[in-house]
Amino acid sequence: MAYEPPAPFTALAPLIVEEALAQAVNGNPHGGGMLLVPLIEQSRFECYALCVMLASAAAVGMKPHDGPGPIVLEVEDTWTGRPASAADLPQDMRFAALFAAAVANDDRGQMKALFEALACDAHTDAGMGRLVDGVLALFLLAVGTTRALIDHERANPNQEGN
Repeated sequence: MAYEPPAPFTALAPLIVEEALAQAVNGNPHGGGMLLVPLIEQSRFECYALCVMLASAAAVGMKPHDGPGPIVLEVEDTWTGRPASAADLPQDMRFAALFAAAVANDDRGQMKALFEALACDAHTDAGMGRLVDGVLALFLLAVGTTRALIDHERANPNQEGN
């Protein structure tokens, strides 16, 4: 028998994500993020699907620097302007950045491994806190990408593709 996702949120999840992004872009990131909490808590399936949706939004426009090939995550120390490592990021942002890059590269094995590492102890309060933090960091990446796309579209209203 095929796995059936839980029905209540599955059909509504994309609409909830769209509304959460709209609220955040329009000045209410806290309210937008709170809309996502039921999806995070619903089930691992819902939470993973949410992560993929958010990472897909965050990865819009990601391109390899040197032509075709995988997208490589580049981290910069904002104080020094020098290259840094993803390992230097806080845990929630490290998950978000690596998961978005895995989605952009369509690396499903990496996506699953990153999610499982984040969600492995979600049955505890501390583990659920880390899961929520990681998903909300991914949400903030998606918000940043959405804002950048809107700003680009507003600055180039007559450009094809807008």
